[in-house]
Amino acid sequence: MSRPRVVIVGGGFAGLAAADGFGAEHDVTVIDRGADFEFLPNLHELVSRTKKPDALRLARRRVVERRGHLFRQDEVVAIDPERRQVLARDGGGLAYDVLVVATGSAARETAVPGAARHALALRSIAEGVAIGERLRRLARRGDRGAVTIVGGGFTGVECLGEVLRRYRQRRGLTVRLIEPGRRLLASQPATVGRAVRAIAEECDVELLLGESVAGVEAERVQLASGSWLRSDLTLWTAGGGPPPLLAQAGLAPAGEWAPAAATLQSRAWPDVFIAGDSAGLRRGLAKQSYQAAAMGRRAARNARRLLAGRELRRFSPLDDQLLITFGFLSGFYVDDDVVVEGAVLCVARELLFQAGMAELDRPRRRGARRRLLRRLRGAVRLAALPGPWRAVLPHPYARAPRDRFDLPALPRVLEWRDAEGGLAAAAAGGSSAGRVAAGAGRQGGRLLRLLERDLSPMPPMPPLPPSFLT
Repeated sequence: MSRPRVVIVGGGFAGLAAADGFGAEHDVTVIDRGADFEFLPNLHELVSRTKKPDALRLARRRVVERRGHLFRQDEVVAIDPERRQVLARDGGGLAYDVLVVATGSAARETAVPGAARHALALRSIAEGVAIGERLRRLARRGDRGAVTIVGGGFTGVECLGEVLRRYRQRRGLTVRLIEPGRRLLASQPATVGRAVRAIAEECDVELLLGESVAGVEAERVQLASGSWLRSDLTLWTAGGGPPPLLAQAGLAPAGEWAPAAATLQSRAWPDVFIAGDSAGLRRGLAKQSYQAAAMGRRAARNARRLLAGRELRRFSPLDDQLLITFGFLSGFYVDDDVVVEGAVLCVARELLFQAGMAELDRPRRRGARRRLLRRLRGAVRLAALPGPWRAVLPHPYARAPRDRFDLPALPRVLEWRDAEGGLAAAAAGGSSAGRVAAGAGRQGGRLLRLLERDLSPMPPMPPLPPSFLT
């Protein structure tokens, strides 16, 4: 009897998590036009050149084949749900019994004149490397220069943090951020935006809130108010949108995400599952990597149940828990109870990143062990260490603090909810700090176990808890 055919379109967080949910009893093909998986939540660290490109990429073929499946590098140009077929640009058609669509988001085109030609976006490792190199050359030029970041969402704020992380002491370099809204990080509690704004202003960043860009040229930008500003490097951080493939396949109305039921089935085709950013759920869900991975796992489980004739189960989104890093100058932990600020939170996020990469690049004997050790060495090299760590290292490794951001500081509670009085606030803050510490400790323990001498008998690690990654 032939094995059920499963096709997964997209090799990102959702697609790889879905592939992990199928076994040898299924004939699984993962198709994506890119050869490498890129850890998109940490792309901003390429702006400061703190992370090297190889630290953020994994070969998709190795990751998929290690799970016993087939990877096909090709571009999907059409999906025909009636014939149960996926059409690829170079390799013809792929028939399926169950399809998982995890295409992620597509670059959103902007109508601002000159933006596509003269502004740089941050959507891939290649673009992050280009931005980091342009910024390095600009900072070394010696004369005055200006960097403009357009957008005050996650990408814009984290890019700003990385610029300040490396170049905040560079005289003659003007750094500005333009945001059409009235505050930064509008999707997060207002206290986070205020804290980021205070740090930015302390570092002499020009914040133009409630302002938008009307045009971009090679060395200047035009504001909607009509004035022109010098900009030797312009970063465009507008978010993505639904891929046109969703509408072309009849899975979604034009310009919208694919409507999905609570079981993650397409509302139009029950043998098609939608996971990750592509899914449009009735309950609004943040487009975060940990939610995408959770959806990929549930889509795979329900696909197996569908093939076996069993009842499908609803997808339950993970609790919203978020770690935002601001160039290691500070970090923010946000959940339903509390908002905590502190540079030490950046260390927790680094542990989560390393553990997430290790889980994707599942260890097998010494080859994976060497790759893990190489990644960890890159993470702890002196140039990448936070300022507070460098300040307490022994001579000759120590570096004199440049400002208060290079000095150790304790985290503080910025906001708590449903807490009356100081004792309740302290309890809320302590409880959240405990959750962060416990999560970081679990990831650190996993990393240590991965470094054991004999890795071959090690069973697959359980799915990661919410990764707090943006």
